[in-house]
Amino acid sequence: MSSNSAVPTASLVQQPLPSTSQIVESSGSRQVNMAVQTACTMTLLETVVLNIVDDYGNKHKARVLLDSASMSNFISKPLAKKLYSRRTSVDVSVAGIGSSTKTINSAITATIESEDQVCSMKLQFLVLKQPSVELPTIPIDISAWKMPNVMLADPLFNVPGSVDMVIGSESYWELHTGRKIYLGENLPWVVETSFGWAVTGPASRTATCIPRFCFLSTADDRLEATLRKFWEMETIPSAPVHSTEESRCEELYAATTTRDSSGRYIVRLPRVEDPSVVLGESKSIADRRFLSLERRLERDPATKDSYHRFMEEYLLLGHMQKVKEPVNDRIQHCYIPHHVVFKESRTSTKIRVVFNASCKTSSGYSLNDTLLVGPVVQQDLYSIYLRFRTRIVAIVADVEKMYRQVLHHSADLPFLRIRYRRNHTDPILTYELQTVTYGTASAPYLATKTLQQIAKDHEHLYPTAVEAVIEDFYVDDLLSGASNVESAITLRKEITTMLNSAGFTLKKWASNVQVVLEDVPPEDRAVQPIHDLQNEQTISTLGLLWEPIADSLRFKVELPLPAAILTKRKVMSYIAQIFDPLGLLGPTTTKAKLFMQRLWTLKRDGITCEWDSPLSEKLQAEWKLFHTTLRVLADIRIPRLALASGVSNIQLHFFADASSSAYGTCCYVRTESQRGITTLSIVPAGGLARHGYRKHLISGPRP
Repeated sequence: MSSNSAVPTASLVQQPLPSTSQIVESSGSRQVNMAVQTACTMTLLETVVLNIVDDYGNKHKARVLLDSASMSNFISKPLAKKLYSRRTSVDVSVAGIGSSTKTINSAITATIESEDQVCSMKLQFLVLKQPSVELPTIPIDISAWKMPNVMLADPLFNVPGSVDMVIGSESYWELHTGRKIYLGENLPWVVETSFGWAVTGPASRTATCIPRFCFLSTADDRLEATLRKFWEMETIPSAPVHSTEESRCEELYAATTTRDSSGRYIVRLPRVEDPSVVLGESKSIADRRFLSLERRLERDPATKDSYHRFMEEYLLLGHMQKVKEPVNDRIQHCYIPHHVVFKESRTSTKIRVVFNASCKTSSGYSLNDTLLVGPVVQQDLYSIYLRFRTRIVAIVADVEKMYRQVLHHSADLPFLRIRYRRNHTDPILTYELQTVTYGTASAPYLATKTLQQIAKDHEHLYPTAVEAVIEDFYVDDLLSGASNVESAITLRKEITTMLNSAGFTLKKWASNVQVVLEDVPPEDRAVQPIHDLQNEQTISTLGLLWEPIADSLRFKVELPLPAAILTKRKVMSYIAQIFDPLGLLGPTTTKAKLFMQRLWTLKRDGITCEWDSPLSEKLQAEWKLFHTTLRVLADIRIPRLALASGVSNIQLHFFADASSSAYGTCCYVRTESQRGITTLSIVPAGGLARHGYRKHLISGPRP
């Protein structure tokens, strides 16, 4: 197992003061921290005392820090040694503030319990010699506090003491009821947890400065992944080689997939063949997550209404069904928590419900841990776009709710249970999701594989459509076309009929030749028929904008104005938003990459510049000037069609150049028609190359 994680963070709010980031050796233990000289304010972190149960049922007392910002759970090495629990080998990189990192090689799974045993949860813990310094760092006088008459989760919360464990964000909110008591101005809150009431927040003001220890918890994996995608955008992927698990997934699909009487495909969940990976109890977790979601929605009536409309539509379409009471939980099953995410556009904010199949059950394993992911079966985005630029008559469309057009076998439905109710006064009911579910590890494979299977099963009936469905779909988006209008109409009709036979409905049709869509209902078109050619209508096509009437491609540039104070994190987030799948913005993206490299090598007093430290005035001014030019990218129009019709001569002209900073190539397509008309189009021939993106993005030029 290999992943990135981070050590817990103190929720410390201080005035900015000089700091040093370092790896500190303390009592023979190694921990990543930052010592900060602060003035006056002391903040209590949330500590509780609980029991941890090993594999033999032995209980051990532990003092635990509850940290909503920590990405993982941690346990001290001394406590881990006391537990008779089997350790597993892991390879987890723990990121500290600045450039401090540490690799963790072992983990254990153990059950935590409250004193009254009402709360019991099995969690995985990464083993650290010392997950935290003593908390609080100094004794706190609470004699003047008016403490409520409640059971404290840590009666010695105000006395410095060792921390045995850290419980992170995955379980943090499940352990809180939402009830809290305010002790007064400049005093902390008392919050209710499953282990009693914990004290957290500002505690006192002292006359002297004391050292504080802050632990980084924001290893920004999403930003890092987006940056990596940006950096590698121009790389043409090599031919895929299936792993053993991917080959097994393909075999299972071929052996178990069937169709019902309506033609819809029925698939099985591809399960891993590991008897040690067993699902535990999950219903209570799903209930706690649902109740937490309900409380949040009560504060936002508009989102609450959108959420319930989404769920009611799910039920109305038959994509989930209520399970008859009493629900049989004696069979193998899994309850999946769900939550709401927002998708904002210029004109509206839409919500989507995500089912979290990665949520751990009481055994320490999630549903996704039991599933095979499957291979990527569709072609890469770059190849699809290049073919799209060769079609004289272009057509685009997408499959409506594609995942939800593929049914799950009835034997797998108990693993796809959720908890839901319309009104908070009603009992929470159990439903089973009937279709391939976004959030399960195998969903992308099952949906795209089924799309291709439809084509293979109908190649004798719809020969024109087969190649387009197999080669011109990227997930649920179709970018295809033909050499003339008649062929394009035939292609559209065959694809539509073939996919309809399996319940896949195509919507958002568009073409550069309007006659191709004459018999397509207006509600199924991406743009409405127009007679005014000056009226620009664009549609989004896999990250780019396409103007069908002008038949040109544009770039989506929706960058906000640069922040007043720029940091490395801010600039990196701006760079990551430049999406150029065809490599046509090479001169611009190369400048961004070179700036990125400078930020990665930036040091102050020999220490790597921190993510959230302000950049120098010179660097800020340089980026802001460059940032203002990026909006011009939205005005660039590239002819979609790279090859004109009726050509008698086609020439490819390649250009290459290199410097000490970067190198790259480009290609121009020069065509001559039979009437002597010459046209010139630019296509990327290999993308602008640059220093390789390795550990720090700067390890030298790539071969």
